[in-house]
Amino acid sequence: MKVIMRTPVKIVPGKMAEYMELEKERIAASKRIGMPPEKRYIMISGPGDRVNTIFYEIEWDSLAAIENFFGKMFSDPEIQAMQAKYNGLIESHGLELYTPMP
Repeated sequence: MKVIMRTPVKIVPGKMAEYMELEKERIAASKRIGMPPEKRYIMISGPGDRVNTIFYEIEWDSLAAIENFFGKMFSDPEIQAMQAKYNGLIESHGLELYTPMP
């Protein structure tokens, strides 16, 4: 079963450039441990509470693939060290899972 993971990440105002620099490292490390390609979106029109929010979208082959990836991610020393750097850059972070409707 295909699963779409959608992750809204609200960045602290004034920290977007610093966040995007750290994202370069995160993307490279995530690819190394098997994350599928992701799409990133930023709002150009809509509710004011979505300003400074990036939406990530990743298509996975299954829930098991997501579980396997997160297991690798949480045990990877490089990624674990990087996580602390996000403190002070992210105001909020969510996770939504969807599957295509027949």
